[in-house]
Amino acid sequence: MTAAAKIDVAVTPSTLFQEMWGIYRKVLDNNYLFHREAYATLRQLLQNQRAGFTFLDVACGDASFSAAALAGLPIDRYIGIDLSQTALDEAAANIAGLSCAAELRRGDFVEWLRACEEPVDVAWIGLSLHHLPFDRKLEVMRQLRRLAGPSGTLLIYENTCRMGESRAGWMKRWGRQRKVFSALNSLEWLLLTTHVNSMDHPETASSWRKLGHRAGFREVREHYRCPSNLFRLFSFKA
Repeated sequence: MTAAAKIDVAVTPSTLFQEMWGIYRKVLDNNYLFHREAYATLRQLLQNQRAGFTFLDVACGDASFSAAALAGLPIDRYIGIDLSQTALDEAAANIAGLSCAAELRRGDFVEWLRACEEPVDVAWIGLSLHHLPFDRKLEVMRQLRRLAGPSGTLLIYENTCRMGESRAGWMKRWGRQRKVFSALNSLEWLLLTTHVNSMDHPETASSWRKLGHRAGFREVREHYRCPSNLFRLFSFKA
C-alpha cells in the first residue's frame, strides 16, 4: 500500500489548515488561487471607503494579503477571526504594520458572528464561506448584514459555479487543475483535493445574488472572475 493510499480521506478544515499549513502556504506563494489579483481588487474597492472605517477579516488566516491590501488606507480598526492558532500567530506579525487598532480573535466564525455586537463598515471573507451549505451561508450573511448597519459592505471571494453548473461539474473543473499546481507533490495534492471534495460547496453567481438579497443586502455586484473561472469576487451593499 502506498503512502497516499494510507491517508485518511476524512480531512477536516482544521486538519488541513492547521496541521498542513505548509500546503496552504505553497498555494498562496504560487498564487494558484489568484489571491494576488483578488486582493488587488479588494484594495481598489476599499479606496472609496470613508476615513476611519472598521474592517472585519472573517477567516483571516495569516492576514498577509489583507494587511497588504489595507496598507496606507484610512482604516481605524482591524478585526481578524480565525480557527487556526498557527495562522493567527503569523497574522499578528503581518498586521503589526497597520496604522490602526488591530486585534485577532480565535474561534469558529459562524459561532463568533452569532454573538458579535460590534458594528463594522466592511466585512471580508476570502475562500471560506464556501465551506458552508446554502442555509448556513445565508445565516452567516444575515449576521454580517446585521453588523454592517445601514451603510456597510460585505465583500467575498469564493468558489463559483458556471451558470447551470452543478457542484459535481465544478469539482471536475477543479480536478483538471492538477498540472497547474506543480509545486505540490502527489501527497500534498491528495490532501488538498480531499479537502476540496469533502468540504467545498460552490454556488452559482445567481445563487450568490440570491443569498445576498435574502440576507438583506440591497445591491450585489461581481467585480472579479479569476482566469480558471473557479472563483469570483462579489460585493454586497446594504
